[in-house]
Amino acid sequence: MVTHLPVLFIEAETCGEAWEKAVEAVWYKGLEIEQHYSDQYSKEATVLVNVTNPLKEPRFSRKDFISVSMFMTGPDKKKPYREKQYVRDLLDGDMDHRVLEGIESYTYHERLFCWGLVQPKHLKLLKEKKLPLMKLFDSITQKEFKVNEGINQLEMLIQKAIEEPISRKLQVTTWEPHKDLVISGAPCLQRIWIRIIEKKYMVFETHWRSRDLYKAWGANVLGFTEFAKWLADRLNLEFIQYVDFSNSLHIYKSDYDQVARHFEIIEKRSK
Repeated sequence: MVTHLPVLFIEAETCGEAWEKAVEAVWYKGLEIEQHYSDQYSKEATVLVNVTNPLKEPRFSRKDFISVSMFMTGPDKKKPYREKQYVRDLLDGDMDHRVLEGIESYTYHERLFCWGLVQPKHLKLLKEKKLPLMKLFDSITQKEFKVNEGINQLEMLIQKAIEEPISRKLQVTTWEPHKDLVISGAPCLQRIWIRIIEKKYMVFETHWRSRDLYKAWGANVLGFTEFAKWLADRLNLEFIQYVDFSNSLHIYKSDYDQVARHFEIIEKRSK
């Protein structure tokens, strides 16, 4: 018997509301399926989320304990979203040094602003496995990119958007096929695509291959909607819509008890 992976659609005005609706949808309609972590199983679905007013509060749900702990406690508590550590990591590359040091396989900033960055640890593994190595060259100078450079996709996207705002090619990607299928630590985010409407408004869409809904989605979305706001400001546009697509949006078995309590509390309060 073949069981289909559910395909779900969520629409909400705010990102916080979207997280709550997505958790409910995957919890009750998701397929329990085997996965490769120690949890062994997770409830998951392919999910498309449309947020119609992404910068309106609540930017994350107060029921999302991970986002609350990340953004509402500690030294970042009173800072505006743009200055919170998670957002600085995305936009400013505060953690990129950990890639060159071999501590992290990637950061989103590194993949978006320095695509193709040579990671010494990865080079060693590729050589050991006798897999292809990739070198990047400047098409004008024919010089090889330095180890700590790579391709700044965001600046290329911004230039293209200025020159041709009606283009449907305004996207950046994270996947590096010569290593991501064979080395652990591949990015969950796959690409960002934007659409400019009437030369005034910007729609920002993200595509993810795999995502922890209960413990990661809320923080991801707050970070990337701030990313979108930064990009819209660079282009003198208004960021009006956020679309989020996940091939596998899942709740891990280790979180089942906590999610079950989450809905038990909601049910008691509704009576």
